[in-house]
Amino acid sequence: MKPLTKKLLLISVAAFSLLPESLSALAAFSRQTGKSCAACHAQNMPKLNSYGREFALSGYAFYDKERKGETLIEGSEVPLGLPTSLNVSAVLKGRYIKTTQEQTALSGDIIGEGRGEFQALGGSGLYLGGRIADNFGALLSIKGDELDKSNIVYNGKLIMAYPLMYGYGGMSLLSTETNGVFSGMENYNTGLNATLKQFENAYSTNAAQATGVGNGPATSLQAYYGDANLFATAGVSMPSQNSDGLDAGESLLPFWRAAYEQPIGDWNFMVGTYGFSGKVRASDQSLNGGLIDGKANLANIRKEGYGFDFEADGALFDMSAMATINYVARNVVEVDSPSPITSYNLQKTNNEAASIEFQINPIKPLGLKVAYLSYANNEAAATNQKFIKNYDYDAYGFGVSYSPRENVLLGVDYSHYDPESNLGGYHDFYATAILVF
Repeated sequence: MKPLTKKLLLISVAAFSLLPESLSALAAFSRQTGKSCAACHAQNMPKLNSYGREFALSGYAFYDKERKGETLIEGSEVPLGLPTSLNVSAVLKGRYIKTTQEQTALSGDIIGEGRGEFQALGGSGLYLGGRIADNFGALLSIKGDELDKSNIVYNGKLIMAYPLMYGYGGMSLLSTETNGVFSGMENYNTGLNATLKQFENAYSTNAAQATGVGNGPATSLQAYYGDANLFATAGVSMPSQNSDGLDAGESLLPFWRAAYEQPIGDWNFMVGTYGFSGKVRASDQSLNGGLIDGKANLANIRKEGYGFDFEADGALFDMSAMATINYVARNVVEVDSPSPITSYNLQKTNNEAASIEFQINPIKPLGLKVAYLSYANNEAAATNQKFIKNYDYDAYGFGVSYSPRENVLLGVDYSHYDPESNLGGYHDFYATAILVF
């Protein structure tokens, strides 16, 4: 974003790197719950296991009552129910990215932008999260934009959760610039939530990410219920973080999501479905993009999409394994505006995709990954969205991840594309190092 903002982020990250080892060894949620990172995460960060899903459903309310610390608000006479559980974490991410795709008008996208270089701030940031009061939790982040190295993005959600029947029920209020509408409350690792992914290069391995269903700006309010077997949520959203110029009568996009999971032997299986359909009428000033002609113009946006997903995790030959499938059966975005909209997230789109991802860990810290993605584009005008292609293709992904310690993740991803066009085959290479404390 702005140079001053970037400097502030660098200073903040540097300050947190000076914290003592006793603090930097564990992330914020680990300090809050009194459990190790592996208690919530399957195989490697950031994928969630059943305990991690329950922690999220609780509104990040679990905490270690035996831990000592200064209260957030002084004054024992005020029964605010505020334990020392709202913590700060920092994520430092460095990665090298290289593509062999040529940057041409025929390619119709900007996949080549920022490639062939080391990126020090993309995805790095500060996170403030945890239980903030009885039955309330929050997660806020300030981080570098993984798609735009010059931008800083702000994401946040507030969750109200109460024990209900066999699990938790509540409300989630979300504002995100990058993680998509389903990230307000989504706990499975199938790509609907942009942060819960198996590959760093999720745009070439995951259908929800490749089509754009699982990412982009959103402001949403949703109700949910979840327990050990059932998860269901429904709400309304708008495709922006900026509400200026929104027509209150025609600015809400309904969405829903349902999933059922069942343990069988050493495995846990989940099948789910999701969808959204509605119209938004807004000023193009509010749509996360600049103006072309210097004036505000009304835009009519219709979004419709639905799909299915599957997740299985367990043990294969005494090795930890996980498989995910995501099928986007329909994803349509129609935009009618007097002037062009520069937002990469809101341009005319009609695509579909299917993906399967598999990871096995021969030893606990080492993960071996493979993926296959089939992408079909049905709209020739979809030419300018980040990582959303205007041609059909198949992609094959391979990856290795390694965690020498719980808060460190090293990874290498390789993806090969076979476009159904005269572009010719090309590949991407990602090398990533992540430190969480």
